[in-house]
Amino acid sequence: MNSVLVITTEPLPVPGGLTTGAGLRAWGLAEGLRSCGFPVTMATPLEGEQALTQSVSPTDDRVRYFRRPELAALIEREKPDIIVMQHWGLVYALPQLDVPLVIDLAGPHLLERLYWGNPDANHDREEKLAALRRADFIVCGGTFQRHYFYPYLAMAGHDVRLEEFPVIPFSVSPVPINGSPAANTEATFIYGGAFLAWQNPELPIRWLLEEMDTVGRGRLLFYGGSHPSLDASGGKFIKLYQDMQRHSRVEVRGWRPFADLVKDYATEGHVALDLMQRNPERELAYTTRTMVYMQCGLPVIYNNYSELSNFITNNACGWCMDPTDENAFRSLVRQILEDPSQLTPMRERARAAAKDQSWDTTITPLADFCISPTRRAPFSGASAPVSQPEETFSESVQLNSLSPQITETVLSALRRSFFPKPGRCLGVIAHFPIWLASKYLQHYFKVDSSSRAHKY
Repeated sequence: MNSVLVITTEPLPVPGGLTTGAGLRAWGLAEGLRSCGFPVTMATPLEGEQALTQSVSPTDDRVRYFRRPELAALIEREKPDIIVMQHWGLVYALPQLDVPLVIDLAGPHLLERLYWGNPDANHDREEKLAALRRADFIVCGGTFQRHYFYPYLAMAGHDVRLEEFPVIPFSVSPVPINGSPAANTEATFIYGGAFLAWQNPELPIRWLLEEMDTVGRGRLLFYGGSHPSLDASGGKFIKLYQDMQRHSRVEVRGWRPFADLVKDYATEGHVALDLMQRNPERELAYTTRTMVYMQCGLPVIYNNYSELSNFITNNACGWCMDPTDENAFRSLVRQILEDPSQLTPMRERARAAAKDQSWDTTITPLADFCISPTRRAPFSGASAPVSQPEETFSESVQLNSLSPQITETVLSALRRSFFPKPGRCLGVIAHFPIWLASKYLQHYFKVDSSSRAHKY
């Protein structure tokens, strides 16, 4: 079997060590490949605060630690047959490779950088495109995300018409995490994870605290805080964190090694609070913490606008709501506080739903590539292929107020919808619906673009 080196920028969930969502994502990819028989090594940088985090952790012979300038030396020592990069942020540090490169796009990282306040969006975009140009195979973490990534792939020279671009959702261990809170304990809410600039859970947390005060019952176990490597929230949640530390019904437990964390979730929590303010990044995210909650048997209070919302609803293992609907949230919290034992059936459904996304089953697209890896031709910057003869009729359609990219997207969609292969004999008939639609779109963009607020 081909050997694989999985590289991430984040701390991994080694025994006794702290981790993050991206670290768990890399771990899941590696474990999924191992379950298929591949020899897999993982690697993560060891520097700054992350160095302190990992230096106190027991060694794991499956993990290599390196400093970023030494990445080429690490690859030379390991001599993998395939490299899997968990996201694109470290691709710049890779040397020239003579083995296939896989990039795992798990989340809209450019949006994260935007919320974080990176001052040079153009540089970030070019860095991303340069990384994607080097990839021989790409996977992503969700269907919503795949649509977000398509334009970047096309700009980086990937032919999205021909190349496979599979989804591997965030996946959990096939080994169940069992446990339940002691009988007759107060309803216990769980919140876990780093404060990040693109995630705002403040209002639901404050509403929960007020409801617990009102009824005189319940508690919140809060795990996390600032990111273990650096504060990626820009200091936005300092006041909230301080208020929770002073609240009599909140226990702030900070960061825990992953094995300890999930044990606490399973044996102490009744329900997870995972409701956050809506924004473009949250709409696209396939959230790691949510799958971990469900793996531990925690029903989830979640949003109603992202990909996992349907998953939770269809499996009846949580509540998906508008994060601005204060009355609905408070009503739900009161029901849970009155009788947390009513959640028992939902807890089992949460575990069953998570089991359906274990890494030994979701890894198939990446495993198939690793069995028979191929290299892409180097990016040449060449223009798009010349249109086929049957497509030349589109040249007569004028969409002067639209960009060339939008024009081609619209025309391609119309061609597929109305006339997949319009013959010459359809001539005028084939022109008419496209001409009519183009005139509508031209008017729409000219007249309304200044007054319409675009979703993204």
